[in-house]
Amino acid sequence: MKKKKPPIQTVLYGVHPILETMRVGKRRIQEVFVARESDVQGLLRRLEAAGIPITKVDGNQLASIAGSPHNQGLAARVEPFLYADIDDMLSRCGNSEMLILVLDEIQDPANLGSILRSCECLGAGGVVLTKDRAVPVTPAVEKAAAGASAHVPVARVVNLVRAIEMLKDSSYWVFAADASGTADVFSVDLSGKAALVLGSEGKGLRRLVRERCDQSVYIPMVGKIDSLSVSQSAAVILAESLRQRIKKRTGSSC
Repeated sequence: MKKKKPPIQTVLYGVHPILETMRVGKRRIQEVFVARESDVQGLLRRLEAAGIPITKVDGNQLASIAGSPHNQGLAARVEPFLYADIDDMLSRCGNSEMLILVLDEIQDPANLGSILRSCECLGAGGVVLTKDRAVPVTPAVEKAAAGASAHVPVARVVNLVRAIEMLKDSSYWVFAADASGTADVFSVDLSGKAALVLGSEGKGLRRLVRERCDQSVYIPMVGKIDSLSVSQSAAVILAESLRQRIKKRTGSSC
């Protein structure tokens, strides 16, 4: 008789990723480790009430378990991150006309985490990642996202050009964020079925990806430093999209 394989696990660390994972309930938390000197009693009471085993360890042990010293005194063994199906994402977001972000080979966990945080706070409907030459949703990404990864649907695709074609077939207008774009991002309509494609930290958008987009947009700048990081650019454009959607919904002049 074959032995059952142990369930695949990952380790989350930081208060907000663990709290939001527990709150959403899509991934089972199997065990929590807390540094003896940490002050997270309120969260521990909630974990205990949920029947989650808690083990107290010293700080060095926790850093080893978490794989990072920047763990806020807390780590948890949980089920792996659950990626969304892109067809389900398009259906759900299309019904509510929520902006979708498409990321072309983003490689920095801090950037991806920051983008997910902005998506959650500013009302994006989901994120599409490439499977190759890009960072997946790792514990470091989830720590940088401060719990947002528990709420934002994320899909991974092999062929980003094909994903863009799927968006267009679903009546999305696809914008490419490009410093040499043809239109000021504040002058285009981001309030309907729209998707925004952002390039990698070093190379930007690949040529074929850029060519499949309907329009390229740029963020006007007045400073002596004429560039923003990809996560900063995402936040600016997400905020403008939210402003337009609020104006459309309420008829206000914000």
